[in-house]
Amino acid sequence: MFRSAVLRAGIVLAVLAGLMLTAFGCGSSGPSAAVEGFIKATQDKNCSKMVDYMDLKSFETSGVTVGKDELVKACEEQKDQSELLSYKIIEEKTDGDKSEVKVEVTTKDNGEEKTESATLTVNKQDGEWKVSLL
Repeated sequence: MFRSAVLRAGIVLAVLAGLMLTAFGCGSSGPSAAVEGFIKATQDKNCSKMVDYMDLKSFETSGVTVGKDELVKACEEQKDQSELLSYKIIEEKTDGDKSEVKVEVTTKDNGEEKTESATLTVNKQDGEWKVSLL
């Protein structure tokens, strides 16, 4: 149940920022590239790659320990619920090892298209930028 709730929260944020990669590798050169990689993995419904871009340590700060395998499995169970049609990175603001990246995404859910914007927090860990979903 919790695993599903955590993933659902991640997917909702991904839908707002983009729902479920190819041009950029993990450890990308900056926060926007990490967000783009995360969104492309979401778009491709590549759960393993999507989780590679996630800041799993951000879950720990809320008192929760979640492993990659758990998130990938939960993602695989829900990845076909909506579709990310397009995205655009609007703005990036970086302060040290923390960044905020504003994105606009267009999704299709139950046949209905909608465009929304959201700001994602991206944290630098061990030299790599990771998208925080909390």
